[in-house]
Amino acid sequence: AIELAGAGAFQVRLTALLMLANAGDAVEVLSVALILPTAGAEFGLSASQKGALTSAVFAGALLGSFAWGLAGDRVGRRRMLATALAVNALFALASGTARTFWFLVTCRVLAGVGVSGCNTAAFTALPEFLPCHARGKHTVALASGWMVGSIYSASIGWALIPTRGWRTFVFVSAAPALACLLGVVAWMPESPRFLAVRGRGEEATEVIRRIARGNAREARVPRDARVEVGVRSSRASPVGRLGAAARRKPGGFGAWIAPLRSLCEPSLRSRAASVGFVWFSLSWGWYGMMLWLPEYFARLADADGSSTTNERHVSTNVYAENAAVAWANLPGNIASAFLVDSVGRRATLTWCMASAAIAIAVFALAVSWAAGGGVSRAAAGRLYVASACAFNALSVGGWNALDLFTSEAFPTEVRSTAMGALGACGRLGSAIGTFVAGVTVSSSYPMPPLALCGGAML
Repeated sequence: AIELAGAGAFQVRLTALLMLANAGDAVEVLSVALILPTAGAEFGLSASQKGALTSAVFAGALLGSFAWGLAGDRVGRRRMLATALAVNALFALASGTARTFWFLVTCRVLAGVGVSGCNTAAFTALPEFLPCHARGKHTVALASGWMVGSIYSASIGWALIPTRGWRTFVFVSAAPALACLLGVVAWMPESPRFLAVRGRGEEATEVIRRIARGNAREARVPRDARVEVGVRSSRASPVGRLGAAARRKPGGFGAWIAPLRSLCEPSLRSRAASVGFVWFSLSWGWYGMMLWLPEYFARLADADGSSTTNERHVSTNVYAENAAVAWANLPGNIASAFLVDSVGRRATLTWCMASAAIAIAVFALAVSWAAGGGVSRAAAGRLYVASACAFNALSVGGWNALDLFTSEAFPTEVRSTAMGALGACGRLGSAIGTFVAGVTVSSSYPMPPLALCGGAML
């Protein structure tokens, strides 16, 4: 039925809307890195406390990932996304009112709970609105919402933090999540695949007709058409059993966790474990590097000045440098949109991660030279920015390939649960990677966290 409705204006609007959800994810994750120098100075935070603050959003995302994934397979993608966006926006705004370190950490944890649901719902829902031939480019476009969020975050950080403070920046950072919430509530339909699997064929048919109208292809959908799903395999298959159960009336707790049990069956278990390991490793390497870039840049700037750790004025150059790194996503997104279809998802992921690890090695070399005085601070700063931009441009291609591969690797009946569970693996890697980096980044020899990040990429 989706093939009849085609891909066109409807999916373009839907992709743009869900890009806001992914942008909101990026803003919430990266905003902590941008406020760390100034908020750390205000609260007088130690290195371990800074590590805890950067890890807080991932701890919340880890707590929420499984629950959101199960909810998406039980109550629907749209309702789950709307609820997650509301939680995200509420506690993001509350972060700006924090007067103590622990209240700020608590708000970041709860915002992280919402973030995990937004990401899971967006990447679960979009492929279910698309014919097979259009999934690659639209999913990569959705993944590029992260670039939009990172550019937005870096730009408003550059504009607001030096002049109006980190609290104003945090308030404005909630805008993408709020805008997406309005769009989901006012316009977005439920996934037709989800509706069909739940035995709601008439509703699924209406969504298909709405997609066809949006694409000016309504004439291609027969008037008497009705969407139905032939559940793969039958009773012998865990997915088949789950699909049959899904069309019955809701049960108790066992019905809620049925997708998770199916994911643990031998037919899906090895696939979930291998993809989960990739999520864990990639998240450790990427977040352990990216969330501490503002701190590395600030320390390089401090080396030329006389400010103290807790009372420094952060140069606007730090935010300009982070904006440049954020813009480096653009060529990576454009290239990966073609690579995932021309060379394949796995090949794109493999080559991008290997190349990103090389970029981390160059960045580590720049850090070493800056610390040892081997080159001038200006030369080290240029190498900092160039290698960080290369890392971001290369790694985004890997992220896009992984998002697309994961969304296609699991059947509709367990897709949301799989995305949530694998997202949890990623959040665990992110939390560990950022905390380890936070504890060691202030040392006189910051090579170990960078070496771990490069190793995780490989």
